[in-house]
Amino acid sequence: MHELSLAEAMLDIIKEQAKQEGFTKVTKVVLEVGTLSHVEADAMIFCFEAIITDTLAEGSILEIKRIPAKGHCLHCRNLSPMQNLYDPCEYCGEFGLELIDGDQLRIKHLEVE
Repeated sequence: MHELSLAEAMLDIIKEQAKQEGFTKVTKVVLEVGTLSHVEADAMIFCFEAIITDTLAEGSILEIKRIPAKGHCLHCRNLSPMQNLYDPCEYCGEFGLELIDGDQLRIKHLEVE
């Protein structure tokens, strides 16, 4: 389960931001998860809740915003939604979409005290 190492890395980032910004409590974390990021949302929430005990994020809520994948078609130049990495273009049917969104894992927002 790589979500555990991702949750630990996320907590490290939050701690570093706390040092830089001077906050002492996190009440909410908004995480953007692309549909092609291979991150299971429920597993991520479970792992995050498991590691925040006795930290500045204890009791905080992890909100996950799913980001749909889309790719740029090199043939017809349209933006096409993607369900899988090697999907054909929705408009012209050609393969070879260049992924432009939907594989990210990013802390979008922190609510702090």
